Amino acid sequence: MKKGEVEKRLKIFVKRMRKDYGGNLTFIIHHGSWATGEAKSDSDIDILAGLKKIGRVELVKLKEILKNKEFKDFNVLFFSELDMENYIPYGRHQFHYGAKLLYGKCSLPKPTKKQEILEIQKHADEIGFWGRYLYTHKHPRERVVRSIYWRLKEVIICLKVWVSLKKNKYPRTRKELKKYLDSKDKELVEISENWKKYKSGFSKNPDSVLLELAEFSQRILERVKMQVARYKSQDTRK
Repeated sequence: MKKGEVEKRLKIFVKRMRKDYGGNLTFIIHHGSWATGEAKSDSDIDILAGLKKIGRVELVKLKEILKNKEFKDFNVLFFSELDMENYIPYGRHQFHYGAKLLYGKCSLPKPTKKQEILEIQKHADEIGFWGRYLYTHKHPRERVVRSIYWRLKEVIICLKVWVSLKKNKYPRTRKELKKYLDSKDKELVEISENWKKYKSGFSKNPDSVLLELAEFSQRILERVKMQVARYKSQDTRK
């Protein structure tokens, strides 16, 4: 799949969504690797769609839409107005930076420093839990490898938000991100980038990467702890 084909399919998708949801549709955002220019030929097309209200009827419609071959690679998340009003900052960066508004209006304000800290802590908690748990307990290898894939995705989010917290600059691409990383962090990003190369090895023995994930969670949480201490020290001086 090439960029031109993706853009064509996005236009078809927006047209279909407007037809099926009418006035209930409030916005459509395109985010992820195709939006930031990092996609590979088999990457999903990531969409965030907003509706005034979401019920069974709306979900049935989306399920039918995604059966069409034009949308087979689409990964669509729904948000209602109620969801937006109660939106927890977890995952907000991917919708704020590098995303493209395809339809309507959507106001997602820039995350605050407090929200950035919460997002790093949340992802680090997931990464650390699964790294330790899957290393120390026996599980079906397929489940372990699938979890590693998603934890590596979370590592990238963690690091991007950390750079934003530390440097006041959010790296939209992995290439830009790696400029700010030490060798250990960079290695995890490169494993994610070259997943197909590493996947078979992890299927045979995932222990080394699970330990690296467990160590990463502690490393990033320690950085956040030190940064929070600096903020408190600055507040005390004022």
